[in-house]
Amino acid sequence: IIVIGAHHDSVAGAPGANDDASGTAMTLELARVLKLFPTDTEIRFITFGAEEVGLLGSTHYVNSLPEDERNRIVANFNLDMVGSRDAGNLVLATIDGEPNLVTELAQETSSRLNGEATPIRSGGSSDHVPFAEVGIPAALFIHSPSEPWYHTPDDTIDKISKEKLKDVASIVGTAVYQQAQIDRMIKPRKQQEKKVEPQMFLEEDLK
Repeated sequence: IIVIGAHHDSVAGAPGANDDASGTAMTLELARVLKLFPTDTEIRFITFGAEEVGLLGSTHYVNSLPEDERNRIVANFNLDMVGSRDAGNLVLATIDGEPNLVTELAQETSSRLNGEATPIRSGGSSDHVPFAEVGIPAALFIHSPSEPWYHTPDDTIDKISKEKLKDVASIVGTAVYQQAQIDRMIKPRKQQEKKVEPQMFLEEDLK
């Protein structure tokens, strides 16, 4: 199981366009794209509530998982604040600053797409933490430093960068598919005659 997630709550008084409608929208877009590609891995697309008041949604989700199901989760990609035009560069944050499967996949993909690996740093305070605390490889995708209007009424959609959204979505989508794709697949006869050509921004990266 691979979990792609974001949080859909914001703080009082902030519209939350970047924090974290950007991550929620990207989770939905990745679901729309990746559903068209065959995998031998279950991919879960989840948006959590109550992140801003203590990671309550993601903590409840992880703690509610049956042990055998928890043991099947190999990666958590956490998308938080991934679209602000005025934030810094993309970083991968793990709770201990050490690499894991998520960062390895993302760095391999970012090197191929952008010519350099996205850096890793230590960082918590987001929904990757409950996954990491039970031993699941997890990382936060975020731009650093944050935009000046973080957690303010000025976190509005006019400050969202489509280029940054596309960059992060391409890295994450390609990394997930790299791990989830079927190594060798024999298509049913009906599917062999039907060519899937998704007209979406990840198409070129997922090939």
